[in-house]
Amino acid sequence: MRRLRDALRKSEDLLRLVRWLRTCSLKRKRHNCFQMYLASTPVRKLQLGSGSNHLPGWLNTDSHMVRTNNAYLNITEAFPFPDRTFNYIFCEHTIEHIHFNQAVAMLSECYRVLSPGGKIRLATPNLEVYLRLYQGGDESILKESTAEMFNSWILKGFHEAKNYHPISNEPSALFVINDLFRNYEHKFIYDFRTLAQILSHVGFSDVCECSVGISSDENFNGLETHNDRINGFLTVVVEARR
Repeated sequence: MRRLRDALRKSEDLLRLVRWLRTCSLKRKRHNCFQMYLASTPVRKLQLGSGSNHLPGWLNTDSHMVRTNNAYLNITEAFPFPDRTFNYIFCEHTIEHIHFNQAVAMLSECYRVLSPGGKIRLATPNLEVYLRLYQGGDESILKESTAEMFNSWILKGFHEAKNYHPISNEPSALFVINDLFRNYEHKFIYDFRTLAQILSHVGFSDVCECSVGISSDENFNGLETHNDRINGFLTVVVEARR
């Protein structure tokens, strides 16, 4: 038994060493990547939660190393940048994956690392649209049967619907709401009002709602990947200035 405990202890020590070495390697690579980017461009643009959406001319970062050309950055921690480093920050369908208090801290960090006059653009699922789907009766929401189309689409992939939906022949917005909160590792879903309150709270001004893929600033035009008929319909996009 003692030999087994000793072996397990050595195994745990080895795992800790491997994790430490991996962390050191990530930090070293991250530092080099950051320094190369900051030295190479006069207009500095930071994307948070890049995933596979690699934007040319941007410093693309993510905590999950989906692509080798993403730099490692955990948005729930303090950003490893000096104050007033960037001119633009873009974050698409990422903020909903962290807790509310973490999101407030993240946006405070965004404010810190933006230069005066710098801008931020956020895109995230829009709770207001989902609730209108559930309540029904909104002609603008039901235009061209978009709501019905979305209900039908989401039910095809929502596993609970396969078991319970046969009770009714009609698509149910209830399943859509459950899908929003229970799947995709979502932690908090926003509407424009709440996002605007947080942005104002941490210091941003000129907060405005935008259409998916469209901005008055050319640096933000056409960035969203969630821009098809369904995802664009369900997304709220917010811009603000430091």
